[in-house]
Amino acid sequence: MMKKSYALLKEHPVNLKRIKEGKNPANSIWLWGEGTKPALADFEKLRGKKGGIISAVDLVRGIGMLAGMKIIKVDGITGNYDTNFDGKAKAAVRELLGGLDFVYIHMEAPDECGHHGDFKHKIYSIEKIDGVVKTICDELTAAGEDFAMLVCPDHPTPVACKTHVSEPVPYLLYSNTVNLCNGAKRYTEAEAAATGEYVPDGYKLIEKLFAIK
Repeated sequence: MMKKSYALLKEHPVNLKRIKEGKNPANSIWLWGEGTKPALADFEKLRGKKGGIISAVDLVRGIGMLAGMKIIKVDGITGNYDTNFDGKAKAAVRELLGGLDFVYIHMEAPDECGHHGDFKHKIYSIEKIDGVVKTICDELTAAGEDFAMLVCPDHPTPVACKTHVSEPVPYLLYSNTVNLCNGAKRYTEAEAAATGEYVPDGYKLIEKLFAIK
């Protein structure tokens, strides 16, 4: 179908006009990700929490919409290292203090930098994410809120490989009311592995988060 579309469209009057005007022709259809709309359970009914999502990635926002979560808009978010990190942090705090029980902040920048082999901006992005975590913790604590937090990548994207790999990822659970320390001193792959704690099914991590009282 894609090959036939080129033959059908390359001589189309609209494309001939665009070429004459120095514009790129729309001379092929590209089929990707074809399928049916997935049926996702309503997040609040499933977890008993009112949830929201902050992301510049259409796929992630779409999952949130299908799960009935609030899609939180933030100016200047791009899905890359030039995104509005501080805006994401402040929007999350605002929504949590405004009635949401849970906010998922998706930060794509380190992954994109990994794909590009850009180690300098990957380090920069991770440092900016440190700032997001600190802002949220500081502002919720200043507001007198009890809260728990899960920090976790969905997969590694090493700059040396420029693609996803299947190694385990480190996760961090924090509560400002419960001591969850397991002996790890830093948030690194090596420190996480040394604890001996392993969750084979990543989707179950959220259950650990919501179990914190």
